[in-house]
Amino acid sequence: MGTWVSRVIPDIRLSEETFAVRHRMLRTVLTMLLPVIVGMAAFEERIAVLLQQPHNGHGRGDVIMWAMVGATVACTAAANLISSRRAGSLVVSLGLLLASAALVHAGGGLTDLHFSFFVVLGLISLYQEWLTLVLSVALVAAHHIVVGIIVPELVFSETQAFQHPVFFGLLHAVFVLAMCAVQLAYWRFIRRAEDETHSVQERAAEKLRRREERYRALVQDSCDVISVVDRDGVIESVSPAVQVVMGYRPEDLEGTSYHALIHPEDLTAMQAFHGSGASERRAEVRTRHADGTWHWHDVTLRDLTDNPAVGGIVISHRDVTERREFQDLLQHEAAHDVLTGLLNRGALLKALDQAVDALPAGRRLAVLFIDLNDFKPINDTLGHEAGDNLLIAVGHALQRSVLGADVVGRLGGDEFAVVLGDITAPDNAIAVATRILSALSEPITIGATAIRCSASIGIADTGPDRIGVDELLRRADAAMYQAKRAKDTGWAMHSDNPAVSAGG
Repeated sequence: MGTWVSRVIPDIRLSEETFAVRHRMLRTVLTMLLPVIVGMAAFEERIAVLLQQPHNGHGRGDVIMWAMVGATVACTAAANLISSRRAGSLVVSLGLLLASAALVHAGGGLTDLHFSFFVVLGLISLYQEWLTLVLSVALVAAHHIVVGIIVPELVFSETQAFQHPVFFGLLHAVFVLAMCAVQLAYWRFIRRAEDETHSVQERAAEKLRRREERYRALVQDSCDVISVVDRDGVIESVSPAVQVVMGYRPEDLEGTSYHALIHPEDLTAMQAFHGSGASERRAEVRTRHADGTWHWHDVTLRDLTDNPAVGGIVISHRDVTERREFQDLLQHEAAHDVLTGLLNRGALLKALDQAVDALPAGRRLAVLFIDLNDFKPINDTLGHEAGDNLLIAVGHALQRSVLGADVVGRLGGDEFAVVLGDITAPDNAIAVATRILSALSEPITIGATAIRCSASIGIADTGPDRIGVDELLRRADAAMYQAKRAKDTGWAMHSDNPAVSAGG
């Protein structure tokens, strides 16, 4: 039994903080429903006339209806007193279901009012507790059958239901059960997505840990290179570790210029030490390896020329190339889309914000929102790998269609954006959009299949009033949807008026 339940019902438990927020919200909803159902119960007869429903009189129907109202009041009061998580959620759920039942009763069993049960069930599902859903099915079935037999006009508005209350009660319960099944399936989907996300994070953390361990091992197993140079930069002595770290034999370097080993662009940082008067300086510079390549080294210089035992400048350094490359990789991955290599959404918006701030007076800046048409059918028909390859090809086509100073990024899915950093008129942006559409109209070969891809482009520029980034993006997004609604694939531009013009 336990195995079967675990397969059908996902093991999802809200955190205490999340539960408290949702419980407080549902309690508020229940409290707000209370005056509504009390008012409807009080004016039941007028409501029956308004809804053209037969009034049930003042017999058992009124007693049952007011009993439901009273039970709802009791649940509302208890919900504010109970501190237990399980008991609190059950009481609020019961109160919401009773309120829905009272609403149906006050409306004379009108069929449309039965939809309130599904609304309430959606609210109850926020607890993400299967027991409340199961009890909801049982309560709906019991309510419809019992009250349907005693006073059918409180529950049903159809004559057939008066004759077969058990059947109609079970039928309503089946629909409620189906809704519960949908919720359970959704919870299982959410749990699976969370598990996959956690697995990806664990793999990424393990990969990062292994890389860090490898870097630490490299540092621990290698010795620092220690060199002594005179004030002119001539190497007087160097430790044997230079053969392991830099590939030179010590005797090959002694008597040569240390500055000849430093990359010309980093030489200033080294030479500045001699005239600074500082006793110690640290810097990261590129040094030439024996194989001709440049390696990043963490270099520390100490002026010990006044020390008779040394009589020179001591330079110690270690190879930190791997760490620098790893940092550069992390910075690149943080700012670029993994699939296409373009700027990701965050980096693109940052670049746009900087471009707007740096825009010269009298110049314009434009944003192009690009959305591929019918990408999902291509993805579904040819597979996700083909879809990914198509997105990569589109990214390349966008880069070829703009100038080197323009910024291209992927917003997510099949949406891209281009920032034209310095234009003189809207026609410049339109020309780029036309060039992009022309490039995308060419067949793109994915595997053995030639695909024709089209796109919708929304254009917006800062205009003479120098609008902000948020408004610029909103206009470009609106223009893109305008282009998508057009019959022919093309572009749409949000003009300064601010009516939208389109073309293709």
